[in-house]
Amino acid sequence: MPKIGFDARRAFLNQSGLGNYSREVIRSILEFYPTYKTFLYTPDTSKIFRDVFKEPNVRLKRPKRNRKQRFESSVKPLNPIQAYQWRNIEIVKSIIYRKMDVYHGLSNELPKRIDHFMGAKVVTIHDVIFKVYPDDYPRFDRYTYNRRTLHAVKKADVIVCPSAFAANSLNMYYRVDPNKIEVIHPSIQSIFFKEAPERQAIQRFTSQWGIKKSYILCVGDIRPRKNQQKVVEAMSLLKSLDIQLVLVGRSSGTYIQSIKSFIQQENLEEKIVWLNSVSTHDLPLLFYGAQALVYPSVIEGYGLPIAEALLCKLPVLTTQDSSMEEIGGNKINYVKANDVQGIADFIQSVVD
Repeated sequence: MPKIGFDARRAFLNQSGLGNYSREVIRSILEFYPTYKTFLYTPDTSKIFRDVFKEPNVRLKRPKRNRKQRFESSVKPLNPIQAYQWRNIEIVKSIIYRKMDVYHGLSNELPKRIDHFMGAKVVTIHDVIFKVYPDDYPRFDRYTYNRRTLHAVKKADVIVCPSAFAANSLNMYYRVDPNKIEVIHPSIQSIFFKEAPERQAIQRFTSQWGIKKSYILCVGDIRPRKNQQKVVEAMSLLKSLDIQLVLVGRSSGTYIQSIKSFIQQENLEEKIVWLNSVSTHDLPLLFYGAQALVYPSVIEGYGLPIAEALLCKLPVLTTQDSSMEEIGGNKINYVKANDVQGIADFIQSVVD
């Protein structure tokens, strides 16, 4: 029976982005290769995803405080030194001891001692945006991501990239052997393939979150490269339009304060709805209820919300010169990232 190990911490600890990607890859292996014995390595699990993978051929591996019993549940979180040792040394010992055939780092990194492992080493490099758009990352984060990426692309036998754009960016900054790179688009979450929700369910959901009118959806963490401020500025040109903008994403720092100041200055409070996070289960309600998706990000390794919106048959507006054109092709609309009037024109056309 083939054995495969995954760096699964994002699958258990992250509700969006890399978490969704990790869960879908693992689910795909379990569905299409049910005879594989699958080992999921994570330092902890969250209540939301604790019971996600219960198939009989799955083994959850977590560190234990007792060094003689390294891979059981721990009551307290590991300190930074313990976490480093577990992630870079103990996992490698485990996959060697269990004679894994494949180890897949699902989120941009491989353990430091992975070269001791003789099986196939796979890593997914989602993007190198910290190189392309460094202002969006603290200096220490850029340093850490660069070191991890250098190590991963050097040690991996196969490098998975979510788009040709991400692969080209990786090669530009790290000179990777192109024969090692496989471009594999991420899969859309399975919940989007279920039957479209009923109108009453959508109305209950939107009412619960204070959405009172038809709305334009904008999904993504609130940060400069996601470019939400331009959509808010577009809404200031459409004050007479009976529509709201729903912004979904985690927020912190000065960028969110800049957006809020602009909203207050332009008296847009009634036109903007903030949702810090939405559960995976509720995402289809949010998409199917919208009039359109505006995805104004300056750069993305893939941009999964575009594919999700297309599946929900939503009109989509996004930006040029990134991976988004690879995803949307001629099925969606494009503007330059700073084209506020172009965004406003699109929203107006959707409402009309």
